[in-house]
Amino acid sequence: HLYTDLRHQAVSRNVSLPRCRPSPSSPSSSSSPAPQPPTPNPPPGKNKTIYELLPLFGLPAGVFPANVTAFSLAGNGSLAVDLAGPCYVHFEYLTYFEPRVTGVLRYGSLTELEGVQVRRFLVWFSVVRVKVDLPPPPRFVYLDIGWITRKLPAADFQSVHACEAGKRRRRCRLSSALAAAAAWLQVRWSPPRCP
Repeated sequence: HLYTDLRHQAVSRNVSLPRCRPSPSSPSSSSSPAPQPPTPNPPPGKNKTIYELLPLFGLPAGVFPANVTAFSLAGNGSLAVDLAGPCYVHFEYLTYFEPRVTGVLRYGSLTELEGVQVRRFLVWFSVVRVKVDLPPPPRFVYLDIGWITRKLPAADFQSVHACEAGKRRRRCRLSSALAAAAAWLQVRWSPPRCP
């Protein structure tokens, strides 16, 4: 009521009063953009393992096998992961990890992936991207293999899997036939290095 009384007196005396501004807590007519979730990009030195880093980016810890020895993450998201050696892990598909896996880590995805292959119908295909449903926790993990995307339950990737042994020789025997099949299917496939 005080402002109304002052305004009435000011009008009768021909004096102008300053306009009221809304307080910071009141809604304003100007619209500001909705806040975006921050994209975490913590330096790897603050994380002891890759398994602690992946959940910060919305990915399950079990995307990589248990034999990771080191990793590096650049400011632009480039990720290099070193394993103790070649590794086979069985998710829904048999998956092969080379001793060095590289890619670009972003919130909810690992793209430009090199060094990971999955076996489908006796043929090995390169995995080029791993992504998850957002927001966390993810329900599914999507593997892009060439022009095909496979949806797998995220629960399969929650725990870190140990490597399986004894698959390399069998895989090498099939290499030449599978290379021809992959060329026919026009997908990116790199044959294993056989001794």
